[in-house]
Amino acid sequence: MNTRLQTDITQRLLNELEFREQGRYLRRGRCPECGKREMFVDSHAPWMLKCGRETNCGVTLHVKELFPDIFNSWSERFGKPDGNAKPGGTPVADAYLEHGRGFDLSRIRDWYTQEHYVDPESGAGTATVRFPLMNGFWERLIDKPERFGKKKARIKYGTDFKGWWWQPPGTHLVGQDEVWVVEGIFDAIALLHHGITAVAAISCNNYPTDAMKSLLEDCRDAGEDPPTIVWALDGDAAGRKYTTRQARKAAELGFTVRAAQIPQPKRKRDWNDLHQLDLLNSRDIEQYRYRGDLLLANSAYEKALLMYHHAERREYPFEFRNRMYWFKLDMERFDRAAQQIAGDAGALTDDERDQALRQSSTVVEIANCRPQALYFLANKITDESWYYFRVDFPHDGPSEKNTFSGGQLAASSEFKKRLLGIAPGAIWSGNSQQLDKLLREQLANIKTVETIDFIGYTKEHGAWIFGDVAVRGGKVHQLNAEDYFEMGRLSLKTLSQSPTLTINDDRREYRKDWAEMIWRAYGAQGVIAIAFWLGSLFAEQIRQHQKSYPFLEIIGEAGAGKSTLIEFLWKLCGRADYEGFDPSKASLPARARNFAQVANMPVVLIESDREQDGGAKQKQFDWDELKTLYNGRSVRARGQKNSGNDTYEPPFRGSVVISQNATVQAHEAVMQRIIHLHFTREGQSPDTRDLAEKLERMPVDHVSGFALTATTREKQIMEFFRERAPQHESRLASLPDLRVHRIAKNHGQMMALVECLGPNVMNLLPDTAVEQGCDALESMAVERQHAINQDHPVVQEFWDAYDYIQGLNGSVTLNHYRADASEIAINLKHFESLAAEHKLRVPPTQELKRYLKGSKSRRFVESNRAVRSIVFDNNRTVKCWIFEREK
Repeated sequence: MNTRLQTDITQRLLNELEFREQGRYLRRGRCPECGKREMFVDSHAPWMLKCGRETNCGVTLHVKELFPDIFNSWSERFGKPDGNAKPGGTPVADAYLEHGRGFDLSRIRDWYTQEHYVDPESGAGTATVRFPLMNGFWERLIDKPERFGKKKARIKYGTDFKGWWWQPPGTHLVGQDEVWVVEGIFDAIALLHHGITAVAAISCNNYPTDAMKSLLEDCRDAGEDPPTIVWALDGDAAGRKYTTRQARKAAELGFTVRAAQIPQPKRKRDWNDLHQLDLLNSRDIEQYRYRGDLLLANSAYEKALLMYHHAERREYPFEFRNRMYWFKLDMERFDRAAQQIAGDAGALTDDERDQALRQSSTVVEIANCRPQALYFLANKITDESWYYFRVDFPHDGPSEKNTFSGGQLAASSEFKKRLLGIAPGAIWSGNSQQLDKLLREQLANIKTVETIDFIGYTKEHGAWIFGDVAVRGGKVHQLNAEDYFEMGRLSLKTLSQSPTLTINDDRREYRKDWAEMIWRAYGAQGVIAIAFWLGSLFAEQIRQHQKSYPFLEIIGEAGAGKSTLIEFLWKLCGRADYEGFDPSKASLPARARNFAQVANMPVVLIESDREQDGGAKQKQFDWDELKTLYNGRSVRARGQKNSGNDTYEPPFRGSVVISQNATVQAHEAVMQRIIHLHFTREGQSPDTRDLAEKLERMPVDHVSGFALTATTREKQIMEFFRERAPQHESRLASLPDLRVHRIAKNHGQMMALVECLGPNVMNLLPDTAVEQGCDALESMAVERQHAINQDHPVVQEFWDAYDYIQGLNGSVTLNHYRADASEIAINLKHFESLAAEHKLRVPPTQELKRYLKGSKSRRFVESNRAVRSIVFDNNRTVKCWIFEREK
């Protein structure tokens, strides 16, 4: 074994699975399946990992299933000093076939060559292992194949292999007892290592008609009986479908046919995988043949008898052609039938035994569909759990997938109701005993899939979940056939159905010119909006490093293009025709759910600045609700449905965008948290309108790749951000006009994100646009400081009314202190009555009490101080609010 490869594998086992070295073996590793520290492996050849819990787990794993990244850079490990694999020699191909595929090279030495391939679209290059195929070749891409998307292998254009198979060089099929037909060349080579003659059809839907006819002719010419054809395609749905179809065609040609099937309990495996797992001994082969016989059974009764001969159970459920049946054997009837058939002969022959079985057993249909439990889902926070089922039909309709609760599986009647509710026309006609037996078999050691209840980034798992695609560790993962994501050892699924994202993972359709279009249409403020959206995709990481992420306020007059910009920015995350939600129209629980349903994505609040008619109850949204979201804390807590004191406070995982016509008016703590963008119609021209219309028409499929492009560059973006944000923060904090450090921090973060859009990281905008964005942010930071230095509009309105009344002629005054006192004393009831007398509209007293404590022009001192009034007769004492005089 290669020393460097062995060292890398051993180090990963020690660090990640906590193995301990004990002589020749590594022991007490943490099993990825059951979580117990019972795994062991030979340290001299650390290929096969075995869990020692034979009864409860006993899983066997190849090390490449745990650490696939070790086995995807063959040229770097075994190639030239420059890391490239040049065609001619075969050191990289040899290493791949020996260490990555487990083959004995002496058996296959001259069958392949090492070549090099450069993808014309991405420009990425890789070493390949090439096998001649008919008039062309088939080759496997072996260096980081994930760079090429779904293309892990390629066939030379024009290779005419339809109707033929790949046959190992030097292998003679005439005179063989059996010939196994598999899908891949590596599968055929793996079986050859175990004395099984195999050929590769290259694809499950390639029926090798010409090759089989040629084999029949060769057998006739040699005077030999044709071999039995064993169809051993992959064990997935496509493989099973074509196994039955190809076997029928081969039988029509005159071949004796059988099948072999690999069980697929938790992960898809092929014959090469079984070779590496040492699961191709004679006992294992018999098991695969048995599964193949079940697949080729011609009737439900024939399949039931095969299962009975295999395990000799008296009654059991089974599936045949997507219908569920129940087999039951009456032993008393069997004994009577056996005595009748055997007569004086005594022992039964196999055919006589089958005859007795047919007379004494029954097969009845218990469901006109096939319900199959796939995995178990649990939400630990809410203490809810489900079993995820797939329901298949005997007709050509698509499968249905949905959840069953424990209660719906506990009773036959509830199971029947739920089945009818999720799968049209699916009827369960079995009883409770039959259901219990079926579930006992399907739920034994069922796979558990971890869940989240939101869309976006889960920091516990380090992954983004975007609808049908996910990103983890810089790699894009597709939703599998069972509706969850398999990301290495992590199995993850979101329970959330809202929002719905449609992200196109075809990088060829992604266009980058949208960013420059926004810059040309909206200027520096458009650049800042893009930067905020980019930062939103990393809000959790930014808060983890800097404890906060600011809010973005987009305001301006009607027709300034705010909605067009926001709706387009949503397209970058795969969300079409959406702007945001109005918090004024939503209840507190509804707002809390909107804030909790996404992570590392924006939550956009729109149109919350509306005014109510006079006399109507004020329903304007209270911006103070947002303060806790700045640091990622919960917006609302709710009690758990149990008898304890448990509460559920989901953290805020996203970012906040505020879009309205008027500026946000709130307490200073909220104002400090805001990045303020003000859009106007000034500067609009036919060119900018044309750009805006192009942005409106641009399909989601052409720009949603931004989310994948950004998240797959997480490491690069976050390293750059962590370096630049503190530098900008320090520089802004040193400005003489900036006195609130939070403002410097927020705008410094945005400046670092604007720079991420430039050539150094994302390469979406030129340096000119980046410079404009950073300059604008510096000016905005100073303007934000000036904005918070001013009084709240409610306070300003109060002091305007005060100054008006105080300036009137006559003896009326509002200040209950002497004119030469250093403080002002105001009784709010007295103020309210005089304002009404002079027909002044002033905020209600309740509103005044809320905001006057933040007065800046005349600093608030205290409320409800007892003051001997100079305004009222007899200098009686009144309760007043006290302020310092204006300097």
